[in-house]
Amino acid sequence: MGLVMFVEREKMTMMMLQRTCLTMLLLTLLTLAQADDQKEEDTAMSLSEVVEMVEPFGNGCEPKPERSHIEEMVLNKEDASHESKCFRRCMLKQFEIMGEGQMQFDEAKTVDMMNMMFPEKEANSKAIAAKCNQAPNGITDECEVCHAISMCMLREMRAASYKIPEVKE
Repeated sequence: MGLVMFVEREKMTMMMLQRTCLTMLLLTLLTLAQADDQKEEDTAMSLSEVVEMVEPFGNGCEPKPERSHIEEMVLNKEDASHESKCFRRCMLKQFEIMGEGQMQFDEAKTVDMMNMMFPEKEANSKAIAAKCNQAPNGITDECEVCHAISMCMLREMRAASYKIPEVKE
C-alpha cells in the first residue's frame, strides 16, 4: 500500500512540475510576443536560454532527447530529424495538446493557448488550428503528424502577422 501511495505522489509531483515549467515557458513567450515597442534584438532569447527552459520536458520522453534534438525543435527546423519531431510530440502530449494515439491537436486547447499568447489575434487562431489539423493528410506516424501540424501553424501564424518570438542562434 505504501509503494502505491509513493508512486501516485511522484506522479502528482511530476505533473505539477510539468505545469509549472509550461507556465514559465508560456509566460516567457507571452512577454516576448507582447514586447512591441522594443527592438527585436532586445526581445529575442538565445538558443541556449530556450533550450534550458525546454530541456526538463525531455525527462519524461522515451527516448530522452539529446540537446541537438531540442535545438532543432526550438529552431522550428522544417527538415528536423525524426527524434526532434518525436520530442515535439512528447512535449505536446505532456501539455495535453495531442493525446495518445491522436492524429490531430486538441483544437480547443490549441486555440486557448494561442489566444493566451496572442489575444489580439483571437479571430485568426481558430481558423489556423482547424486548417493545420488537416495538414498531415495521409501521414500515419504520430511524430510526423505533430511536426506537420506545428510547421503549418508556424507558417500560417507568420502569414497572419503573429509576432512570433525569435530565437538567436
